[in-house]
Order: sequence, then C-alpha cells, then structure tokens
Amino acid sequence: RIEKLEQLLHAKEQQPESAPPPLHVPQLDSEVEGRRRSEPTTLFVTGTLIPSASGHVRFLPVSSGRRIFNRVSQGGAFLSQESAMIDTPSGPYPFGEHDAENRPNLLAKLPPTEYCNQLKDLYFQSIAPVGLLTSLFPILHSPTFHERYRQFFKDQDQASLAWLALLFTILGTAVLALENDSPLLKNLSRKPTPWDRVTELSERYYTAAMKCLEADRYLWRHNISTLQALLNLIYGIHHSHGQTWTLLGLVYHLALSIGCHVDPTTFSLDIVEAEERRRCWLGLVTLLCNQNMAITGLDIYQSVFSSRVLPPAEVWDEDIVQGQPAPIAASSVSINPVSYLIRKSRLFQISSEICNPVLATRPDDATALHRLDAAIRAELDPLEQTYASMLGGNSSIIHTNLLLSFAHHLVLILHSNILNEGTFRLLQHSWSKRQCMKSAQRVLELHADFHQLPQFKPFYWYIRGRGAFHAFHAAFVLVLALSIEPQEPCTSDVVRLLHECHARLEASKAQSQLCTRTATILGQMLSSRWMTASGMGLDGLHSAVSQGDESNSQNPISQPIDIRNGHTFTSESVDFPNLVRQIEPQQWINPVNMDWDQWDLIMNAMGTTS
Repeated sequence: RIEKLEQLLHAKEQQPESAPPPLHVPQLDSEVEGRRRSEPTTLFVTGTLIPSASGHVRFLPVSSGRRIFNRVSQGGAFLSQESAMIDTPSGPYPFGEHDAENRPNLLAKLPPTEYCNQLKDLYFQSIAPVGLLTSLFPILHSPTFHERYRQFFKDQDQASLAWLALLFTILGTAVLALENDSPLLKNLSRKPTPWDRVTELSERYYTAAMKCLEADRYLWRHNISTLQALLNLIYGIHHSHGQTWTLLGLVYHLALSIGCHVDPTTFSLDIVEAEERRRCWLGLVTLLCNQNMAITGLDIYQSVFSSRVLPPAEVWDEDIVQGQPAPIAASSVSINPVSYLIRKSRLFQISSEICNPVLATRPDDATALHRLDAAIRAELDPLEQTYASMLGGNSSIIHTNLLLSFAHHLVLILHSNILNEGTFRLLQHSWSKRQCMKSAQRVLELHADFHQLPQFKPFYWYIRGRGAFHAFHAAFVLVLALSIEPQEPCTSDVVRLLHECHARLEASKAQSQLCTRTATILGQMLSSRWMTASGMGLDGLHSAVSQGDESNSQNPISQPIDIRNGHTFTSESVDFPNLVRQIEPQQWINPVNMDWDQWDLIMNAMGTTS
C-alpha cells in the first residue's frame, strides 16, 4: 500500500501543477462558454454521479475517498443503492416499506383520463404562447414531460413512482388556477364552495404525490423527477400561503445528494437533463430566498450561490432538443419563462439584503438605503421602459407585470421604516416618502391591469394570492403616508386607486381567503370616519369621479361598490398612524408572516360597528 502511494505521488509530481484531471465535458456553445468564462471556475473535480438500475442517482463527492472515487470514475463496480438497502433497519416508514402504498392503489388516485388531460393542459396551457404555471416556475422541459405523459397512458406500469409523484403535483398545482365556475371543480369535488373544492382537490393530489414518493423511498434514493415533484409541491403550497420552510430544507439537501449544486457540464449528461438540473437549482434558490426574506438572520443566498451553477439557457423549451447542441438565446427585449425566473432571482438577491436585520436596526443609513434603491432601479427601469409597448398583446407582458410589481413591493419594504417616523421633516424622510407614494400607486396600477386586460385572465390564480397581498400592502402604504400628514392634499388618482383596489379584492373573496381578509380590512379603513374626513372615503371618491369625468370623458370610471355594508364607525379621534405602526415592516414580506390577529385589534380600536 505504501508502494502504491509512492507511485501515485511520483505520477502527480510529473504533471503540471495547474493541470486539473481530464473531464468528460461536452462542447459548449458560445453563449454558455461566455457565461462560464464570467463565472469563477472550479479547479478540481467535485464529484461524479452514480446511477442505479432502478433509475435513481446519487452524487459521490471526490472527498468520499480518492480510491473509491477513481474506481467509480473509471467505470468500476460500486455498491448499488439496492444492495445497500439490506442494511436499512426494518420498521415503520421512513425506515421500512410496510406502510407504503402499492402501485394499483396509487394509480387509482388519478382523476379520469379526460379530467387528467384537462388539468395537465391547464398547467402547461399548450394552446397559448406561454404556460399558466410553468411560465412562472419553469423547472420542467415541457416536450420531454409530454412525451413521458403519452407513454404513461400507453403503459402505466412502466412509469417510475417519482414521475407519478410529479404528475400528481402538476394536477394539485393546476387546481389552483381553476376559476370558480369551472365544471372540473364540480365534477371532481362535492364540497359546497369553490374555495373548499380547490382546497380539497389540491390536498388530495398533493397527498397522493407524497404517497408515491414514500413508496419510492425518497428519503434515501432519488432522481431529478423526485426533485421536480417536491419543488412543484412547495411552489403550490407557497401560493396557497402554507408553511414550506422545513420541507424546503429537506429538498435543498436532496438536491445536493443528486449533485444539482454542481454545474451539469461536470457530468456527461444530455442537454435536456443538464438544463432541467440548472432550472431546478435556480427554482430551489428562488424558493429558498423567498422564505429567507421571512426568516431573517440566515444568509442563505451566499451559501446556495457559492455552488457556481450556471444559469439555465434563456430559451423556449422547443429550442432544447435531445442530442442537439445547447441553444443560443436570441437577443430580444421579450421575457420568456426562464429569463423571468432569472430576473426574479436577482430581485430576491436584493431582497435578502433589504431584509438583513442589521439594516432594519439602522433605517437612517442613507448610504445603504440609496445603494439598495439604486439596485432595485437597475432592474426596474428597463422593465418600465418596455411595459407600455407590451400592452397591445405581447406574451411577455405577464412576466413583466409581475416583475414590476415585485420590484415596487421591494421599494415599499426598503423605505417603509421611514413611515414609522412621526413626520417627514428630514430631507431623507421626504425622499423615502416620495418613493413609497410612487411605488404604491404603481403597484395598484399594475394590479388593475391584471384585472382589466384579457391576456391576464389565465393568471388570475396569482393575483388572488401573492398579487392581492402586494396590492393590499400598497394601499396600506398610501393610507398611512397620507394619514401622517393629513394637511397634504389627497389627489383624485389616489382616491380612485384605493377604492378600485378594494372593489377588486371584494370581487375575489369567493376564491381567496387572503382576498377576504384584505378586502375586509381595507374596506373598514376606507369607510371609517377618519378616512371620510381626510377625503379618502366614498364621498371623496364620488367627487373625484365627477371631476375626472368632466376633465376626461373618454376614460369612464366604474362606480365602486358600497364598502360600508351598512356599518358606521363611531371613533372620530382615533390616532390611525400610531395604531397601524404596530404592523412591523417585516410582516409585509410574506402573507404567512402577517399577524392578522393584530389587524383585528387595530380595526376594533378604530371604531365599533353599529
């Protein structure tokens, strides 16, 4: 053994110091090569992938032992995952198979083929230029999935359990996009209300997905389909305002175990799997950083981006063809699903700094404030310049609208600490107030576009969730900023935006508990005696509508609904700004973080209904 070590050391001394071990890396196109040159390169082999006969894969890092690693890299035999299972202790799940569902029972949980096809098409929306849900979270290569889907209905026993779990998560997520009058809801659920039906169906299919993964023993063997299924599940839960932090931790380490933290050019993979791995890693990073905004004090962004995985190609799925070279993204102002996810990840990187607890303790740090504001503007301004030209029907308008709304939402979070000040006497405070006012109005305008323009209709599922929360935040900021300095005139545009926002939230109450909460709170604020005296109540809106009609008869304003619902508020001297300052800026990061019970106390303090 010592003699062998001496031979290895002698061979290493004969090699140039800078020469890394040879890698099997496919030829890269110019775009990917350019991106690789711009990234720090790894000067050593990080590991290799070990496939199993069952279709699972495991990442073996080079640190596991040079002798073992060299044998595996050269195609030598290695202990399979199946034989390793012999040493697993028996017992209830997760250590045994006794409680696992069998394949016939799992297949029986699928809806009838006709409904399965409709939900799958809703998820991908194959007849439209962009998909419903895949266009916002594009971790799948659509042509590959559709081919496997066709093969599945030819022979259901041949599909892997991990892929079947992915199919169930697609069905469960697609349910979130169904309108309340969809026949599918009534055909698949007998619950009394649309919201109850959506909840039951999404839970049914998500539970079936987890049963598939349990039957596949996903805690110790996995592949890219396992990762895609769990990411899709988390994305759906995320948009249903559920808790995903613990599950995200599991998925993060699962991604590490199959080598997704290593750029796929390190391995001999085809272009489809390589791009799916990059997409999954980017999707995971986006979900992690969204949660990290809520759980401050953890710098997740630094750890996940230290992997140096290249971003996925900003191309359409049809441009990625099995056996063909990596496609080159065309230079265009339009945004495709992958470029949307890349841009959103950049905004999340900024958000991780905004939500840093150190910054929160220093709201008057002008240097940090201006630096982060400039970083947001660098992402926001190019989008604003192209948005107006897209209103005619460009398919990128949905992505651009959502990116703009999120960017302005970050502006509000960045500057909202200033709103906790008693006045805006300082120049810095006045600047932050102006930024808040402009961004809040812009969020409400973008929210209105989502409801008024026909090309947004397939995406109403988003605006009933996260979009509604952003709109409610914007309305709150406007009301608070104006209440701090009531002597400032309240423009007719602001009054109109506030009441029309409330009307839109009211219209979505049947399908969204979040819209129900926010519509109730905003309605109570706008119909209070304090708001009426400030010119932001219903009388102020009717006056604004009359003035607007006289000045521009070509832009009619729809009459708002009566948000008072027969109630009046008896408290006339309530200190509204001090009351609502109990809602800390960090609570506006995520709907899950909002203390809704605190809102009930605030609304009760504002006045009692009679």
